[in-house]
Amino acid sequence: MDGERSSLPRRQRWRVALLLVVLAVGCSAARPRPAQTMAPESMPWTSTFHRDLPLVGQIWQPSRATSIPEPTLFAALAQADYVLLGEQHDNFDHHRLQAKVILALVEAGKKPSVALEMLEPDDDDVIARYRANSQSTANGLGPQLDWEKRGWPAWAAYLPIAQVVFDADLPLLSANLPRAVVRAVAHQGKEALSPELAARLGLDQPLAPGLEESLEEELRSSHCGQLPETMIGSMALAQRARDGQMALRLLRSVTPVTLVAGAGHVRTDRGVPARIHAQEPSARVVSVAFVEVDPRRASPGDYASRFGVTILPFDFVWFTPRANDDGDPCERFPRIH
Repeated sequence: MDGERSSLPRRQRWRVALLLVVLAVGCSAARPRPAQTMAPESMPWTSTFHRDLPLVGQIWQPSRATSIPEPTLFAALAQADYVLLGEQHDNFDHHRLQAKVILALVEAGKKPSVALEMLEPDDDDVIARYRANSQSTANGLGPQLDWEKRGWPAWAAYLPIAQVVFDADLPLLSANLPRAVVRAVAHQGKEALSPELAARLGLDQPLAPGLEESLEEELRSSHCGQLPETMIGSMALAQRARDGQMALRLLRSVTPVTLVAGAGHVRTDRGVPARIHAQEPSARVVSVAFVEVDPRRASPGDYASRFGVTILPFDFVWFTPRANDDGDPCERFPRIH
């Protein structure tokens, strides 16, 4: 990829850099991914910032405006066909909690397939060949997938999820579109896809005006205002295409299915849940977002504005400490002149 990037004229390189960011726009504003290691089991959190805030560890149910205990959450998830787990990608605690949720489903007698946003269709064959060997391990899957070259946090972050998958012998699936397709849509818009594929991904119909505006504003803020307005529309379409692909992947899998993805993808108003319900209205979909606490927000309701809405757009929100507390990430975002 570095060679590919360096072959572009200098004035175009920033466009490539910005375009790559959209591949992870399901999380909040882009920020550096720190090197971390797994904490010992006696340590409740691996994230180090704001552990003492009252919201840390609380599970909030927006529809009832109340906090609930873990067993209540797990009981609700056990009744779902599709469990969507939204994360801040570089927060190791989010992955540990996702693994805990999947294990709770297993302990409830379920055998969920686990689909990852970080995996693309070609990865399915790699995973199948690797797991066909009885000696394969969860730790070894990362190198098999060349994980460290993908731009996601280190394989150690996702290892707790993979370990549950291997221990319980659960199917592991790709959920995302090929990166080349995402790039094409971000460059060319819907014209990059056949009419049939665009329709399957839900791109033949526009979002409601308010939802389209919230998605475009999310793109602006995640790119710190440096994204040219001429690219906003096509990059929003790329985000919707990824939501559509994830929904299709889940709908084509034997239920129950669990999706691991950025929090933006599991929004109930315009993310994967909305796409699932558009095609299967009776589907039982439950969305859980793992959200880092903010010392400027005292109550769960204060976090809704972060997502551009008045009520948090998830079925449940599980609050965690922050992995980073390094000020405004936009201060380091490259300025475009």
